[in-house]
Amino acid sequence: MIHLLLRLGKRYTLYGVVLHLAVNWVELAYPDIASMDREKTVVVLPVGSIEVHGPHLPLGLDTLMIYNVALEASRRSPPALVLPPLYYAYVPENRHFPGAISLSGSTFLKLLEEICDEVYRNGFKRILILNGHGGNRRPLSLFVREMQEKGKRYLLYAWVEPIEGLEELLNEIRETEPVGHACEIETSIALHLFPHLCKLERVKGPAKLGPASVVEGVRTMADWVCYAVEGYVGDPRAATAEKGRRFFEGWVSRVAKILEEIRRDRLYEQVMSDYYARAGK
Repeated sequence: MIHLLLRLGKRYTLYGVVLHLAVNWVELAYPDIASMDREKTVVVLPVGSIEVHGPHLPLGLDTLMIYNVALEASRRSPPALVLPPLYYAYVPENRHFPGAISLSGSTFLKLLEEICDEVYRNGFKRILILNGHGGNRRPLSLFVREMQEKGKRYLLYAWVEPIEGLEELLNEIRETEPVGHACEIETSIALHLFPHLCKLERVKGPAKLGPASVVEGVRTMADWVCYAVEGYVGDPRAATAEKGRRFFEGWVSRVAKILEEIRRDRLYEQVMSDYYARAGK
């Protein structure tokens, strides 16, 4: 009975107990994967990082947050399957702090490609890469174009900007600025999701920040390094678990809506089929 309910792709109550849809790819058995609707199911790959988040938050914060968002959004918007989160990503800008693990851009892109290829080999064509780390934005944007150039037949969707569409909510909640890396908002989310990993007592004041750029109007290799000199920005001391709950809820709702839109999308495949025919792919 319970197994059947989980496979139906909804949330049910049985004898007063709430049953959540099993959306975690690695927790399912192979018959469960085989029974999924290949046309409607969206496979989600959460991508984060391992890097400094001030003295008070875990190195895997970006991954831990986006994985939780992916799981909860997928439960609310079935059918969806969430792959194991990708901790190893692109963080060369923070390798001067202990604990960072960064892949080269070429390795990162190749890893993404092979994961997506394997998802498609299993019969799923709608793949959402859900990014939780700002430093992944550039390689992920390139990845989408690279897969187009290679003529991939899966439908690749990339949420590149981690909190795109949530700016209004962010401004409603925040009390300090700037907002960004391990700031009030990220710290609040951490306090909501995993307070046992937070060491807020280590923060003695607002982050000391350097210049945002070496030369205004151009990008250099030194920009982030000279800006976030303490590995965080803003004033995390203003963080609360309630602020984190509100923002997390908004984040989940936004991703759940995107999953629905991906599931309904019919334009993408039509456009790419025509494109590949004309481009000789």
